[in-house]
Amino acid sequence: MEWLIDLLRRHEWLLGAWRAVAWASAAYLVALGALALMRPAIVRRFFDGFVRTPAVNLLEASLRAVAGLAFMGAAPETRLPDPFFWFGAVLAATSIPMAFLYRFHKRQAAWAAPFAKRVLPLIGVLSVAMGGLVAWGLS
Repeated sequence: MEWLIDLLRRHEWLLGAWRAVAWASAAYLVALGALALMRPAIVRRFFDGFVRTPAVNLLEASLRAVAGLAFMGAAPETRLPDPFFWFGAVLAATSIPMAFLYRFHKRQAAWAAPFAKRVLPLIGVLSVAMGGLVAWGLS
């Protein structure tokens, strides 16, 4: 995997970019979790927007891929390099079928979004915790 990390960090500015995206991911998780706990109606509407159209699906998959590459590229500089790398690898790898299998992803969202709304407090707590863990790992 060293060759992949070297490729992702070929230029100095890339390390800064990957770290910025990883920090943005941490902020997203904390904000999502806080909103899920304090303003759940906003998060429910947000979840309803997933896979609404092929364009939204492609945006979701693209953001997932960029976040995954960011975790992989920033991994050597973190407190938990192996978990960061493999978490990023899973995000990046799963973004590929998400991007190209819109109908399948839409069918999955049909049951996943209602389930997520039922366990929103748990999602809130776990999102804040995960965002905090990512921030700690990056610091």
